[in-house]
Amino acid sequence: MLSIVSVVSVNLIATIASPRTDSARIVGTGGDSHASSSLTVERRVLDTAKRYLGTRYRMGGTKPSAFDCSGFVRYVFAKHGVALPRTAREQSVVGHRIAVGPDSLRVGDLLFFRTSRGRAGHVAMYAGNGRIIHASAGSRRVRYDDLASPRGRWFIEHLTGVRRVLLLTSDRSDITLLSELDKRPASFTPPGHAATVQ
Repeated sequence: MLSIVSVVSVNLIATIASPRTDSARIVGTGGDSHASSSLTVERRVLDTAKRYLGTRYRMGGTKPSAFDCSGFVRYVFAKHGVALPRTAREQSVVGHRIAVGPDSLRVGDLLFFRTSRGRAGHVAMYAGNGRIIHASAGSRRVRYDDLASPRGRWFIEHLTGVRRVLLLTSDRSDITLLSELDKRPASFTPPGHAATVQ
């Protein structure tokens, strides 16, 4: 019998190994030049995260002089108007849970990993193409890690959950924290997203 970690690992490996384009998407087609010419929300968040590659790691760090994992994620999302809690454990319950499977991860999804500090002891942001970007305690800096690499194997084996905190609706180009949608009437369904938000 497979353990839940094995099932998640197999699904994640299948996701990474499958040929596909980057998981960021452009919303809007045809005559909507604003939507087609602008970067997706996910891409803008990733571009912000990339600006801090190489920033040193420090436990408790929340500013560009030094970050810890959750401080980095929180800082990047705050630059785009999304207020996340301070710790990885608190961030692990924000937004919506995503089941890991082929092509289920999107740029901006938060991945949580078991460490000695607990089930959600580390957080990273999915950067597309099978990579994460995070403030790494082991490397002492903000860096990318390829989940298909030997180093990435640790992340696959310790993955405990994925949360989606970004939603781009077809009628707006800014970010909505998914938990804000929970406050709307039950009859509300964001246009074009009924099948993608789990």
